[in-house]
Amino acid sequence: MKRIDLILKDDIYSEYIRRNTDEEMGLKYCRHGLPHHIDVARIVYILVLEHNDLSYFVKEYGLTGRLAAKEVIYAAGLLHDIGKWKEIQEGVDHAAYGARLARDLLPRAFFNDNEIDIITKAIYDHRNISEQMSFLGERLHRADNLSRVCSQCEQRLECPKREIKEMGVTTFEY
Repeated sequence: MKRIDLILKDDIYSEYIRRNTDEEMGLKYCRHGLPHHIDVARIVYILVLEHNDLSYFVKEYGLTGRLAAKEVIYAAGLLHDIGKWKEIQEGVDHAAYGARLARDLLPRAFFNDNEIDIITKAIYDHRNISEQMSFLGERLHRADNLSRVCSQCEQRLECPKREIKEMGVTTFEY
């Protein structure tokens, strides 16, 4: 996945990950560094594969094939929380801000306009479940929740997301 490698090697992407890490220093709750982004990307792809939705995704969203779909899915997972540092600093919605950051970063990895629209809509949608969510946004939301085994977290009783998160790996059924 050459375009995913380009994202991972991009200095701007690395800077956003560094900012997340710096801003979260000392926080008790979930971190939003590279391991989280990779976990989410993999889980989104698994969710799509387990439900035989890859062909649907390719056709419905006008993608050029399965590899393009996989790269779009991975890009959404890798970029979904790149604006988290700004939320911590200024209280802005990290999903909306991250979608704007991603819109500037994705052309550097040779994603086309259609793919950029799909990815940034998913990033924008991933924060809160709603009826208007895109296909990829809904799966990104679920993958974000499933990426952490909250039932084993020492801070689980104090976590502000406790009521909305799926709390264990057994909820991976979908």
